[in-house]
Amino acid sequence: MSAPHAADRPRLVPAPLAQRLGPGLLFAAAAVGVSHLVQSTRAGADYGLTMAALIVLACAIKYPAFRYGAEYAAAAKEPVIAAYEREGRGWLILFLIAVAVEGLAVIPAVSLVTAGLVMNLLGLRTHDVAVTMGIIAVCSLSLAFGRYRLLERVSVIFVVLFAVLTVVATAASFAALDPAHGVAAPFPATKEHLFFAVAVAGWMPVGMGGAVFISLWVRAKSEVLGRSVTLAEARFDFNVAYVATVVLALAFLFMGTALMFGRGMHLAENSATFAANLISLFTQSVGKWVAPVIGVAALAVMFSTVITVIDGFPRIYADASRRLLGSVRMSEERWYLGFVLVQGLVAFGLLSYLLSSFAVFIDFATTAGFVSAPVIAFLNHRVISSETVAPADRPPVWLRVWSAVGVAVLTFASLAYLYFRFVSA
Repeated sequence: MSAPHAADRPRLVPAPLAQRLGPGLLFAAAAVGVSHLVQSTRAGADYGLTMAALIVLACAIKYPAFRYGAEYAAAAKEPVIAAYEREGRGWLILFLIAVAVEGLAVIPAVSLVTAGLVMNLLGLRTHDVAVTMGIIAVCSLSLAFGRYRLLERVSVIFVVLFAVLTVVATAASFAALDPAHGVAAPFPATKEHLFFAVAVAGWMPVGMGGAVFISLWVRAKSEVLGRSVTLAEARFDFNVAYVATVVLALAFLFMGTALMFGRGMHLAENSATFAANLISLFTQSVGKWVAPVIGVAALAVMFSTVITVIDGFPRIYADASRRLLGSVRMSEERWYLGFVLVQGLVAFGLLSYLLSSFAVFIDFATTAGFVSAPVIAFLNHRVISSETVAPADRPPVWLRVWSAVGVAVLTFASLAYLYFRFVSA
């Protein structure tokens, strides 16, 4: 009888930290972008710390679905999309539609915010759509040649830099708190406030497509390591990243409260002006020294978000399409590159013909993520206890209950939003 392969032997000591982290950091990179820099700051500016409860609640409700994405890939040694396929062709098609609704809006949205920061920091005076498409093209070409190794290395640098600089900026903003302006505002139960809450919660901490992203990244990490990522490694990696995304969301909410709340500041109507106003406000309230801190932190996190979502969505489209169209003889690599090109063209179309207001466009993208969330949350709830996951690797009862409650809340909230938006107009 031959000796077991080294990768199959029990691990007697923990793997080095560099091997235990990776997919979770990419998840964090995708998360701490528009939802944090724009929506969290905006929530603090308009309502102060009142929105802290919504941010924490949204992250708590979605936690099991995101965690299941990482754990399924480690336990079953396949991405969750494979499990969706076994649930039935109809579910796979519904999933693909839900992800496309979110993804096709998200790519131009996060790239638009990044373009505004680039234009502000470099002093560019040109059309924001041109800069946005330039960013999408550069990131797409980089991923086409570098793929996962480049993605992980670049994103780790950006996430760490962003986290450190955000802590510095948050600490500095304490001095700007003015009791005369207050720290919270009422949040009446009106349609307008419901729509705002949905826009904030939709990508808090990230759209539900992130649960599939991290599943694919766990498998990509396994290929790089030459062995499967263990369940313990996947759980540790994800939990570290998830806690970081929640803390950073609250940090930007606090900065929005300290620096904007009660001062009559609102989100600008274009990306460049928003970036200029944001950095200028921080400079005036905290001091000139903080301008490069905020500028570099914001640009770092937005670039990390752009590169991760530009990679993540084509991975999903390629995998799902290959499964649905098995008769089409084309490698997954070609599917991936084809969808990278398609999503760039769609982004150009949306930016060229639908961009009328920066705030409206951002809200549209994050709301799309909110409406599609129940589909992925429900599928992940089902597949984590499927036969492909060993009984010992399945989640405990308390987490299953938490997950079921999350699916129910997301479904009810999405249906309520659709009713008030389109039926009770």
